Amino acid sequence: MVQTALLLPLLLNGAAAFVPMQSSSNSVQRYESATTTMNQLVPEASALDVVDEDGAATDPYDLYEPTSAQKTIATRDVAVGSGYTVGEDENQLLQIKFTTKFVEGKFTADIREFNVPSMVFKTGEQRCLPGLEQGLKGMKVGGVRKVRVPPNKGYGDNWYRGVVPPNSHLEFEAEVMAIAQSPGEEFMMKLEQFGVERAIGASVCFLYLAISPILEQKGYI
Repeated sequence: MVQTALLLPLLLNGAAAFVPMQSSSNSVQRYESATTTMNQLVPEASALDVVDEDGAATDPYDLYEPTSAQKTIATRDVAVGSGYTVGEDENQLLQIKFTTKFVEGKFTADIREFNVPSMVFKTGEQRCLPGLEQGLKGMKVGGVRKVRVPPNKGYGDNWYRGVVPPNSHLEFEAEVMAIAQSPGEEFMMKLEQFGVERAIGASVCFLYLAISPILEQKGYI
């Protein structure tokens, strides 16, 4: 009778009677393992990846449109630079270089006539395109910046040198090469821009013109 009572549960439950019950700790471990695997397959979004709901750009440089409604410049720094800063003082003597191209998509090549390897000018004297000079403010020596300039701050509604059509939107990539901080530095920058050999030649010509009347009176010429 006792043997029959022992065999009855085995017959009713079959092999399941020999399967050990999983402990609660094993269940937790398997759950954590599964959770880890899912996190690896589907990582959480980074907190730094902030995107507008509508996906629209917010950078003025990206929002710039080459239309008549665009009246302000837009800039983007390529390299920050260091040292002196454009705009720290009034009437600074700057040395810059830049390349130029049209913002419009149909013109992709640089405007070779406006690719300038060196230009020296003093701020506030209107010797530089207004939009470009405005876009240089805040730059440091060695800094590189892209500056998009609308027609009202560029060459306006007229042809310029037969190269830039009316109402053209231009993009400059400018580098600040030097900022003079003293009269001596200003002189050296101007001399370098003019050219040492040209400066010597001009000095000789001026000297000859100055003393030629004296030489003529003495009968030397």
